[in-house]
Amino acid sequence: MPDSQFCSVLTQQFGEPLAGTAPFAEHFVFISWPKKYWQYEALEAKGGFPQGLKKWMNEQSKVNGKISIRLVSRAGLGHYKADIFIYPGKWCYSNVLPEEIPTVLESHFRNDTASGFSAGKFEHDQIFICTHGRHDKCCAKFGQELADKMRYHVLRQKAAVEVWESSHLGGHRFAATMIDFPTGRAYGRLRPEAIPNFLESRKQGLVYGSAYRGSVFLTDLEQVAEAHAQHFCCVQQWACNVRIKKIKKLTEDKFQCIAEFLHSKKSAASQKIIPDKLAFSFKLKGFTSPAGCDVLEEPKSRKCWELESTVPSLNVM
Repeated sequence: MPDSQFCSVLTQQFGEPLAGTAPFAEHFVFISWPKKYWQYEALEAKGGFPQGLKKWMNEQSKVNGKISIRLVSRAGLGHYKADIFIYPGKWCYSNVLPEEIPTVLESHFRNDTASGFSAGKFEHDQIFICTHGRHDKCCAKFGQELADKMRYHVLRQKAAVEVWESSHLGGHRFAATMIDFPTGRAYGRLRPEAIPNFLESRKQGLVYGSAYRGSVFLTDLEQVAEAHAQHFCCVQQWACNVRIKKIKKLTEDKFQCIAEFLHSKKSAASQKIIPDKLAFSFKLKGFTSPAGCDVLEEPKSRKCWELESTVPSLNVM
């Protein structure tokens, strides 16, 4: 099948930006369940998976802040017991019976320590890569290849990170998509040949800027600003992370912010190259791209924030 038949390829050709497109939630829940049982809607999975979790997630999001529940799988996984991973706390409930999954989640979000279900902290970081082909074929093509190659490189480097295949993470038009936890950094259009550079960046605690969608723990304009600033650092070849300060909405289609650059002070050369702060200005721009591979002939119009200019922070705000 030619690449022009995949929504992620067309979206990139149309120039829709990655920055600020990451999903957002205050709580991310990942439940291990064999991929062969996933349906288009992951939480309607077969094989004895408990039903009604989507409704529960929506109801509890009104009480506890937004909750996102996804299924994850890897080779050899059974459906008789499940593991539940919850971020940002990095909690894990192990060997949970399928019928107990709703009760465990209910107990966790009630902070019910007397329930009999105890969570442990786990040591490894986790990378979740969307391979949910029943949701969109881009994720089957690009996501599966990325997951297979990521596992290979992680094993080769003996990195302390687990690689899982995930159900739909949002934004399949940016496939391959993935989220790196516990940082919550979301990536898109990450190709297998970029994996060694990505792993080196994360080893140094840095964002891999060219494929960065944003932090899943940041909302709205803060996510947009931080992600665009990280892209800017990538273009400038600055090895640093970004903290956003003083977001100011100017009009409905323009805003500004101050970005602080967090870099090593050890090198005198790096201090000369990387400023402490810059002011960034953004504007809304229209883009047209397909919503998915099954609707390639029905492009959707969107408005996305685009970086307009950067100036020394003392000159504005």
